[in-house]
Amino acid sequence: MSKINLGVIGTSEIVQEHLRVINNIKDFKLYGITSRTNKNSNFILNKFKFKKKYKSYIEMAKDKNIKALLIVVSADQSYSVIKDIIKFKKPFFCEKPAGSTLKESRYLKSLSIKFKTLNMVGFNRRYYSVIKTGLDIINKNGGIRAINVEGHERYWIIKSIINKKLRKKWALVNNIHMVDLLLFFGGAIKKYSIFSKSYDEKFNNYINFSFEFNNSIIGNYSSYWNSPGGWSVVLYGKKITVVFNPLEKGYWIDEKMKKHLIKPNKFDKKFKPGFFLQMNDFLKLIQRKKNNAHNLITSYNSMKIGAKIFN
Repeated sequence: MSKINLGVIGTSEIVQEHLRVINNIKDFKLYGITSRTNKNSNFILNKFKFKKKYKSYIEMAKDKNIKALLIVVSADQSYSVIKDIIKFKKPFFCEKPAGSTLKESRYLKSLSIKFKTLNMVGFNRRYYSVIKTGLDIINKNGGIRAINVEGHERYWIIKSIINKKLRKKWALVNNIHMVDLLLFFGGAIKKYSIFSKSYDEKFNNYINFSFEFNNSIIGNYSSYWNSPGGWSVVLYGKKITVVFNPLEKGYWIDEKMKKHLIKPNKFDKKFKPGFFLQMNDFLKLIQRKKNNAHNLITSYNSMKIGAKIFN
């Protein structure tokens, strides 16, 4: 089978994390690269031995030699790029979020249905090996009964590095990772209640989201945006608790209160956690020609819940 020529849109540091992974997947070939600012594109072109540099992502999408696309642009640019390239019907992977508002996400979902373009939205926390292992462990011991998710941020730092326009959307744009994990563990939400307060900002930045899933799992999601903390998940079962804190590390507690370390796999040690398994799923999507990965349609569900929480 011939290699899949990949076109890359974006030249950020996170792009290079993806390219390191792709260079270790034999079925992909890094063919072309482009950036709206051209910043770092020559450096990345030479470092990763791309064959061609394109003037625009439209020129790239039109090239018959390009068989799939990797879109890794800033959160405020993803919507316009996806909207422009989806009509070319070339399989693409895009980093979250697919749109920075619910309205944008909804429209991209409609375009996905219209053009039937194979696509995948990157929520790499789903692919952390410790999370997959921890989920297997609790499922083998009766399953999840309750979930506690925390997604705190040091907003005083965010304010200094994110532009004012995007800052207003940042609670949704960034914490969508945690909302997505919530749905990954529990499925569809049946009912919920939200308690929120606004301190120091015009948006609600201290939030408690309590919920029950259709499968009767209950839980809580808290996000406090001006208090030191981080991202963590705790899964509660019968005589077992599984903890991810931080998300890249995990352990489980048995009925005798003994802790058991969950070790990451070799790929999460070598690359940015979750990236290798995630990119392998993108490869499978292309090869099988089935939109069975986390895509514009399913990620809209995460955005819809996120918008309710952070509205």
